[in-house]
Amino acid sequence: MPPPARDGDGAYGEAMAIGGSRIYHVNSNCTDLPRSVAFYEALGLAPITRTVPSRPQPGGAFGLDEVAWDAWMLQGDCGYDGLSLDLLQWTVPPPTGRPPATMWEPGFSRLVLTVPELDQVLDVVGSHGGRLLAGPSPVIDPDGASVPTAMVADPDGVALQLEDGDDTRIARVVVNTVDLDESLAYYLDVLGLRLVGRWQGASADGSLFGVEGSVEFSRADVADSGSQFGVSLVQWHRPVAPGPDDRRVRGANELGLFRMAWSTDDCARDEGVVRAAGSAPFAPTGELSVGDDLPLLRVLFWPGPDGECLELIEVTSASGALG
Repeated sequence: MPPPARDGDGAYGEAMAIGGSRIYHVNSNCTDLPRSVAFYEALGLAPITRTVPSRPQPGGAFGLDEVAWDAWMLQGDCGYDGLSLDLLQWTVPPPTGRPPATMWEPGFSRLVLTVPELDQVLDVVGSHGGRLLAGPSPVIDPDGASVPTAMVADPDGVALQLEDGDDTRIARVVVNTVDLDESLAYYLDVLGLRLVGRWQGASADGSLFGVEGSVEFSRADVADSGSQFGVSLVQWHRPVAPGPDDRRVRGANELGLFRMAWSTDDCARDEGVVRAAGSAPFAPTGELSVGDDLPLLRVLFWPGPDGECLELIEVTSASGALG
């Protein structure tokens, strides 16, 4: 999958940024929705809105022929000021595939959640269908603070990084990149995020990532201006440095993290921005039903620079309750 095209200066141009005001939700696909909801409730997230269309509908926006699902939106302690987790079980077509097998495959890697009383949360992970992968152990964050951290897998094997914090929230999503400069330019110039910090040649204990010895990577953190959430773009150097041929666009019904959505007031306008940046949406902007009692949405889906699916949702005053 070739990445979107930049100009001769390696940038897309500030005027090309989408008008999306904030990152709205991150979607994760599961095989048993009640089981997965119970697991994330045990971590401290709360189900807020259920989205379940009553009948299958055309699925071109997802790159599929026909689609139907059952889903819950879950939130942390900061409610609508934070990010929602769109936890979704596909019914048409059924779920398939697996989450990434390693921490360094390009695209979406894992969600990072903060939780108070990390040890108490880890005590209930196994009883709700999850697994402790590594930790807890202290990790030095970019500000130099030591943060107790653990890696766990949800009931479908989706990796989660749990950090001890003051409240329960989805703090950020990790996107593995093949070329950090390239992906960072896209997230700044096209998606309109701001740079929070950048670290070259960082190292860490590999035990949290399932490898012996140390790991080495470079990282850039970006964020929007409308929510308490960020994106960590990571380029791995050791143990594996993924190359361009390792990029892959995951199917919409594959298990694990699939898409990250921005809210916008004009999806069709922003489609022009996306296409001008060299990205190819799965289908033109179109309407999508998320439930008979909820308003129709206008949506656009397209692959980002590392195969991660990005989404725009045109939000009206009536549809703001979706989270």
